[in-house]
Amino acid sequence: MSWIGKLFGTEKAVNSLVDKDNGLLVQAGSWIGGLSYTDEEKAENNLLVKNWGLKQLAALEPFKVVQRIIAFAVLFVCAFVAVNYVAMLWFKHDSAAELLTFALSDYVFWPTLAVLSLYCGGGTINSFVKK
Repeated sequence: MSWIGKLFGTEKAVNSLVDKDNGLLVQAGSWIGGLSYTDEEKAENNLLVKNWGLKQLAALEPFKVVQRIIAFAVLFVCAFVAVNYVAMLWFKHDSAAELLTFALSDYVFWPTLAVLSLYCGGGTINSFVKK
């Protein structure tokens, strides 16, 4: 231990650090081991986390309203095209094929599919991921 004592100063300094009964490392270890996380503290912290989560959801409410407006606007366009197509088929109109082409075009079909799958499927995907 003499070379360690010379490296860190004196042998007394090394012994005060590594002494198994009164050394600084033992004192620090007992202080760290003395820390505890009680059930009351866990419950209090869980309540704080839940309140924080509710505040985050409240902050997102305006975005949810906009999301619903977009979803219903896209759904209205899709339903309007579908009702017109059914009416054209019912009355045997000549341009029903053109309306079907429009309904399946990139202008109506893909935006409707994207918006409604994200709007309706967001919670479903999240529930599968958590399992």
